[in-house]
Amino acid sequence: MEKNLYKFLFRITCLGVLILLFKIISPYTFDDWFPIDEITISGDYKYLERDQVMLVAENYLEGNFFTLNINLLRKGMKKLPWVKDVDIYRKWPNRITMIISQHKPIARYGMQGLINEEGEFFGAAYEDYLPIFYGPREEIPILTIKYYSFNEILKEELIKIHKITFTKKKDWEIMSTDGMKIKLNNIRPEYDLKRFIKNYQNVLKSLNKRVTYVDLRYRDGFSIGTKN
Repeated sequence: MEKNLYKFLFRITCLGVLILLFKIISPYTFDDWFPIDEITISGDYKYLERDQVMLVAENYLEGNFFTLNINLLRKGMKKLPWVKDVDIYRKWPNRITMIISQHKPIARYGMQGLINEEGEFFGAAYEDYLPIFYGPREEIPILTIKYYSFNEILKEELIKIHKITFTKKKDWEIMSTDGMKIKLNNIRPEYDLKRFIKNYQNVLKSLNKRVTYVDLRYRDGFSIGTKN
């Protein structure tokens, strides 16, 4: 029994050595076996050119169907500005499938880049209109959360956010698309904004003018500025 085990291990070792020697002696021959002849791309890549994706993919296609480094290919694909993530699969016998997830922009971060729906910064060019976020880079996730919550409150009066700023004093400044500036402290900004929106129509009626400035940083009230 023990003799048979030794024989089996010896044969396995010899086979391994032979494969290793073959690989060392003819390194290019093995990579020519099972070549990758087809790349399939799917998913949402509205802002990506297919030719651009293929060019990057081909630059990282090293090896054959079995030896291809999928992690390296994924890292290469994620260098494209609009690629948020990519899933890569081998499809026997000669195909690689890539499923691309693309960033969905909701805002600009100053003039530096864009922010996606999950509050992540990415550097890409975009021509269409987007609201603008200002504040420390590390606060982008908080800016995104506040943008969603402020937007939800303001839409009751059809007020849309053009700019939102998290200031150095840890206050909030909102500029609407029609030019109204709203200031909030960081203690209870949603509560104060709801209080203002609740009284918005009464304010307009009493002033009979367009409101251009609102300061909600008071404990028990707010101040208003109008055009002229």
